[in-house]
This record gives sequence, C-alpha cells and structure tokens, in this order.
Amino acid sequence: MPSPDDLPGALDPTGRGAASIATAARGNGHRSVTGGDGPERSRRPPGPSTKPALVVLGLTLVLFLVGVALELVGGHQSRPTAAPTKIATAPGAVLHAVPARPLLKAIVTTGQPPDDLLNALAVPKGATAVPNSAVDRGVELYDRSLRFEVRGSQQDVITFFRAELPALHWHRLSQGPTGTGAGPYLILEQHPASDGHEWDLGVTVSPTVFGGGAPTSGSTGTTAFTLRLYSVSDQA
Repeated sequence: MPSPDDLPGALDPTGRGAASIATAARGNGHRSVTGGDGPERSRRPPGPSTKPALVVLGLTLVLFLVGVALELVGGHQSRPTAAPTKIATAPGAVLHAVPARPLLKAIVTTGQPPDDLLNALAVPKGATAVPNSAVDRGVELYDRSLRFEVRGSQQDVITFFRAELPALHWHRLSQGPTGTGAGPYLILEQHPASDGHEWDLGVTVSPTVFGGGAPTSGSTGTTAFTLRLYSVSDQA
C-alpha cells in the first residue's frame, strides 16, 4: 500500500515544498511567500534623501565658527558708521554745538580714530580748521592734533567744552591754565572706543585775539583752540 507521502500533492514535512511554492510565485511576478522562518523584511519606502540638507547645515556651521575665530583673533574692530549731521548742544554750553567729525579729516586715517569716537566730538558752530595746522607726532598708537579758530571769547570756548564733552560721555581727567597769567587753558578728557582702547583728548584754548590788537566796546575777537587726540597701545 503506498505511503501518504507518495500521494500526489502531499506536503513535504521538511518545508522544501513550501519553499518551492514561494520560488514559483516569485517567478510569476507575485509577492513571495516566506516559509515561516520569520517575519517579512521591511523595506524603506523610496523618497528624497536628507543628506544634502545636512551637508548645507554643516557648511553653514563651519563658516560661522570660522567667522567667530577671525573676530577673536583680530580683536575688537570698529565698524564703519555714518557721521552725524547734527549734535545736541549741552545745557550751559553758551555756544551752539556742531559735529566735529567732518572737520577732522586732516588727522583721520583708515580706522583711526574709530568712528564712534569721532562721533562723540563737537566744536562750536562756525569753527574752521586752520590750514596746514595738522600735526602727527608719530608716537604711541595715535597722536595727532588740529588747530581751529572761532568767533568768540576764550571764556566762551572754555565754557563750551566744559559743558559739551561730559554730555558726550567724556570723562574729565584735569583742567586749568597751562601757565601763569592770561595764557592757554587746557582741558583733558578720556573716552573708550570700539577698538578696545582708551582715547585721550586735549583741548587747548588760546587767549582771544582782536583785530585791532585790543578789545573795543562791542567787539568780538577770534579764539583759537587745538584738539589733540591720542591713544597709548597696550604694549607701551
């Protein structure tokens, strides 16, 4: 009598028959059937890759870090700023204030003094720079001066700077006559700047000069004053 295993269509107990069915099914273009050895392996659905976005993000981060490093290596650098078109006159200044920066071109070099420091300087309205009066002493980090003239008395010019400079956040170091008698008057101030240095300003106001040699009733003389800006390097 034939064995059950010899009958047509009998299943192979070893599972080889099921595997053959799966192979045949794949050959016909249908989904394969596993032989029960484990769950069907899942496949990632097709779609756009995130790798390009990650590359762009990485490059952006690298450029940012490089910029920060260059800023730290280069130190505090002043950024260009526009010159003010007007400036407030401090209470008690007597004379009207105007920005000094446009008048200081003869002693300004690239980045020196910093723009924010120049914007914190004022002179009396009507003051003009004396031609060929710029002096470069060539010492320290920076040391230059420029001479001006303005219609008004020595006392008015002194009063102007004594009121105006503190209003522009200058710190007074000293003030007083430079000698005995009716001579020049010196005001010394200090102000920090964006380059990381402390800058000193010396304002020397000369005695008033009158056209006829001596003051007359109702006459207005001309007073000269010198602005000297200087800064000492950290290595000095």
